[in-house]
Amino acid sequence: MEISFDLGTMSFKNNSIEGQTVSAHLTNVVRKLQEEASDSNSKEDSKLMEKIQAKIKSGKKLTKKEESYLKEHNPELYQQYLRIRRMAENLEHQLKTAQSKEEVNDIIFFAYNSISDKDEYKTAIIAALDEVVREFKKTDAYASLPANDDDIEESRKLNREKGGGLDQETDNDSIGEDDFDVMAWSPLQEVIDSMPTLDLQS
Repeated sequence: MEISFDLGTMSFKNNSIEGQTVSAHLTNVVRKLQEEASDSNSKEDSKLMEKIQAKIKSGKKLTKKEESYLKEHNPELYQQYLRIRRMAENLEHQLKTAQSKEEVNDIIFFAYNSISDKDEYKTAIIAALDEVVREFKKTDAYASLPANDDDIEESRKLNREKGGGLDQETDNDSIGEDDFDVMAWSPLQEVIDSMPTLDLQS
């Protein structure tokens, strides 16, 4: 009795009548296994897509694997995800450059107000921004920020007063170190300070 199996058509060939019955049965078993594997894969794909959508909606970052899967299976949602991440990263950068807690609150306020009510991904954007704000407020950088601009000016005055009792040479040495507040410095302020002033006396 000669039995052969064709991988291309997934079918058994047998010349005997008994063999043909076995061949038909085995072919059906193989097809059934293929269908079950296909169903299993589609269920896994469906679960993965649901998980990705839930993460985007809750403002979470996707893993590289999830990003690749999303890019391949839903390019439109992938583009929206990238836009949401850019907005979150922009907010994160702005928060890191804030010089007071009051400025942090202003940055957050403007970031939320810049989201259009007509944006269909508004919920996901807000969730992503919430995540950034929550993480930033846990940092030491945020905790060490002065409450407002008045506190910044007050700390500058205290720094100047501390250096007032030193001798002239020490004062000159400390100008670039103690009196210079890196967090309060901006290139724009330097330009404004170097501009000539007009003194009008009547």
